[in-house]
Amino acid sequence: MGTTLETTGSSGLAITAPVVKSLIMSPDANELLTSLARETRQSEGDVFRLALGMYKVAVDAKNEGKHVGIANLAEALDQEFTDF
Repeated sequence: MGTTLETTGSSGLAITAPVVKSLIMSPDANELLTSLARETRQSEGDVFRLALGMYKVAVDAKNEGKHVGIANLAEALDQEFTDF
């Protein structure tokens, strides 16, 4: 696991020192995390950190009165998630 997480966009979330957390999840959630890590060729920690960053961007957008969803055309996006 790396020691830095940076997300693009309005959140500006940056973590520069590692913090160890314990996480209890259902077997289904664990299977999903493992599957996503395998599919994207990333570590489970990287998948979790990316998801956390994306969630932060979504919460910030909602708080700004924006809508979060999936669009058919890239031109309809104010912000695009990449690297997954």
